[in-house]
Amino acid sequence: MTRGTGTGPFRLLMYGLILASATAQFALVPVMPVYAHRLGLSGFQQGLVLGATGLASLAVSVPAGTLSDRFGARRITLAAGLLMAAATFGQALAGSFPALLAARLAFGAGYGVVWTAGLCWLAAGAAGPRALGGSVASAGVGGVAGPAFSGTLTQHLGLAVPLLATGAGFALITAGLAALRVPPGPAAPRGQARPARLRAAARDRTVIGAAAAVVTAGLSTGACALLVPAQLHLAGASSGQIGLAFAAAGILFAVGSALTTAAGRRAVTLPVTCAGMLALTAALALGVLSTAPVILIVMLCSATAARSVLWTVSYPLAAEAASRRGIGLGAAVGLLNGIWAATAVLGPLGAGLAAQHLGDRAAFGLTEAVCAAALAVTVVAGRSRIRARIPARLAARVPARLGPRVPARLAAGGPDPDPVAGRASGTAVP
Repeated sequence: MTRGTGTGPFRLLMYGLILASATAQFALVPVMPVYAHRLGLSGFQQGLVLGATGLASLAVSVPAGTLSDRFGARRITLAAGLLMAAATFGQALAGSFPALLAARLAFGAGYGVVWTAGLCWLAAGAAGPRALGGSVASAGVGGVAGPAFSGTLTQHLGLAVPLLATGAGFALITAGLAALRVPPGPAAPRGQARPARLRAAARDRTVIGAAAAVVTAGLSTGACALLVPAQLHLAGASSGQIGLAFAAAGILFAVGSALTTAAGRRAVTLPVTCAGMLALTAALALGVLSTAPVILIVMLCSATAARSVLWTVSYPLAAEAASRRGIGLGAAVGLLNGIWAATAVLGPLGAGLAAQHLGDRAAFGLTEAVCAAALAVTVVAGRSRIRARIPARLAARVPARLGPRVPARLAAGGPDPDPVAGRASGTAVP
C-alpha cells in the first residue's frame, strides 16, 4: 500500500515512467536524419542506433524477469529509472557515433528492465494482469508525444533540449516511486527452476500466439521507424513534419489501445490477435506498392493502429498463461520482451540492409512476408488449442448426461480394468 492513499499514486507514476520511456524511445525517430547528417552516419550505423534499445533489452529482459520473480521488482525498476535518466543526459551530450550508440545501449538496458520487472511490479502493486493493458495505452501516449515533442523542439531549439527535459522527467518520476511503499513484486514458485519456467512458457500455445504478435509488431515498428522518416526526408519533409506524421500515427495507437483495454477480457484472445496481425500485414502491402509520401503516411497510420491491438493484448495473454501454468509472471513477460528486443534489433538492421541492396519497397515486402508467417503460426496455435479443449469438454459432459448407465471412466474414454467383468456386464470391450 502507498502511504495513506492506496495504489492510485503508484499506478499513476508507473504509467508515467512507461510513458516517459516510450517518449524517449520514439523521440529518436524523427531526428534520426539530423543525427545522420551531423555525425555522417551510414544506413547501417543508423540501423544500429535505432536497434540499440532492442539490443540492450535483449540482453537484460530475461534476467530481469527472473530476478524480479526471485527478489521482487521494486529495486530493479528504480535502478532502471535512474539508468534511463543518465542515458538520456548522455545522449544530449553525444557528439560522435560511439557516444550516441553507448547512450542508446544504456537507455535500452533500463527500458528492457522497466518493461519486464516494471510490469511485474505494476501487476503486483495495482490491479493484477489487467493493469498491463493500461501500460500499453500509456506507451501509446508516449508514442504520440515523443515524435511531436522531439521533432518540433529539435527544429527550433536543437537536439539537446528535448533530451535534457526527458532526462529530468525520468529522475523526478523515479524519485516519486522510491518515496512510495508498495509490494515489491510477485515471487515465482520456488520449486521450478528458471530453465523449466522458460520452457513451460515457450510451449504454451497462448504464449506462442502472444510471441508471434510481438514478432509482427516489433519487426514492422523497426522497418517503419527506419524507412518512413528517410523517405519523407528525401521528399523534403522537415524533422517537425516527420514528427507530426508519427504523432498522428501515435494518436491512433493510443485510441486503439484504449479501446482494446476497455473491451477487457473479450479482447484478450487469439482470434483478436490474428485479426490484428492480418490488418498489420495488409497495411505493409501499401509500402510494397509505392513509397510516395502520402502512401507511406497512410501505411504508417494503418500499421500503427493494428499494432495497438497487438501490443495491448500480448502481455495480458502471456500473464494469463503464466497464472494458469504457475510459471512466474516475470518469466513469461521476460520471454516476450526478449523476443521484442530481438525484433527491435533485427527490424531496422534488416530493413536497412534490404533497402540498401534491394530498395525500400523490397524491404517492406520482406517485412510483410515475415509478418504473414507469424500470422500463420498463430492461426495454427489457435486451432490446436481449440482441438485440445474439445475432448476435455466432452469428457466432462458425457458422464453427466449418461448418469448411472455407463461408468464415468468408460464415458471419459478410460479402459475397463477387468475385461472379463466388462463382457459379463454386456459392455463392449475392444
